Amino acid sequence: MFLLYVFLISLNLGVYKVIFNLYILRLGYTEDFLGLILSLTSIATGVFSIPAAMICDMIGRKRTLLLSCLLLVLSLIFLYNTTIKELLVFFSILYGASSSLNIVTGSTFMLENSKPFERMHLFSMYQVLYTAATMVGNLLGGVFPAILAKITSLDASGSLAYRITLLLSLMTIMFSFLPLLKIQERPISAPKNKSSYVFRTLLKSELVLKMILVYSFYGMGWGLALPYFNVYLDVIIGAGSDAIGVIFSLGEVFMMIALLFLPQLTERFGKIRIASVVQLLSIPFLVMFISTSWLWIAGFAYIMRSVLMNLANPILNNFKLEIVTEEQRASMNSITWMTCYVFVGIGTFIGGHMLAGGNYRLPFILTCGMYAAAAILYYVRFDKIEKQQIAVEVQ
Repeated sequence: MFLLYVFLISLNLGVYKVIFNLYILRLGYTEDFLGLILSLTSIATGVFSIPAAMICDMIGRKRTLLLSCLLLVLSLIFLYNTTIKELLVFFSILYGASSSLNIVTGSTFMLENSKPFERMHLFSMYQVLYTAATMVGNLLGGVFPAILAKITSLDASGSLAYRITLLLSLMTIMFSFLPLLKIQERPISAPKNKSSYVFRTLLKSELVLKMILVYSFYGMGWGLALPYFNVYLDVIIGAGSDAIGVIFSLGEVFMMIALLFLPQLTERFGKIRIASVVQLLSIPFLVMFISTSWLWIAGFAYIMRSVLMNLANPILNNFKLEIVTEEQRASMNSITWMTCYVFVGIGTFIGGHMLAGGNYRLPFILTCGMYAAAAILYYVRFDKIEKQQIAVEVQ
């Protein structure tokens, strides 16, 4: 039931990723305002991660996910139905806060309802379903405005066609309530320590501080460029929403195939080594993406970069929770996601201003440096720790 919920939520996200940025630009706003609302969404997600973890511990994982769905629907309905700048800012912040409830709770729920030998497979399956749903959402989001244009007098690349597409995508979040209501979560013993004490303990840990540093570089790189792939394809390459949707969908298809082999790769070579290598291998394709004006080359580069970079996500989400105790997991999840999304927000704001100034390639170049730093730090700091864990498990 939880994985069905993930699939439905991710369908909506797939449509959002293709259409929302283009929708804001079609409303007449510039890239720097787009960068502002995207950055505020990410920062709100990060800042609210701490209270989200506390809410998760207080009311339980299932109720937190239900609350997240309710707030997501409310925030997006208003976000898609206003053109007033101040309201777009406010509901972007609410959307970010709502997302944090889902992000913080999801990984914790899976870890607590699985056994150690199942976790890499479960996190990989989660990523496969997330990817499959996002792929379908990308495709639907890309082609639906064109379908609307054929059956109505709407402009396929106009704001109204994009708005209708975004509003229809909200149905998937509404349907996600059904599997959530049927979930039976495993009872978790109440934390012996108060949340504030758990947070203080984690922040004194050298291991946790190292992980925070990795997520800082990762988040900054993510924010500088990733929110603007569709904008780059639209403005620089001249691709329409249908072509962008197909490219994004193909990226998810190949990502889904690659994820099927991830458990075997991590068992053979180690989680940390694989996560670091795939992040480094994604960098040349990011350079290729901004070095061509041909759509098919840019599309190929986007797909390869997306597959390689995102292979690291299940490992990052799994490993960070394995190095802390059960009562610390929700807090660890919130700290790392808070760090990541705050830096995503900072990067997104900077990237939006660069794009507004005509520097469309610079954010992607800076992202290459951030990803390289994150990958190297991750390997240097955590490879030995993983090997020590394996040695203990063997004993």
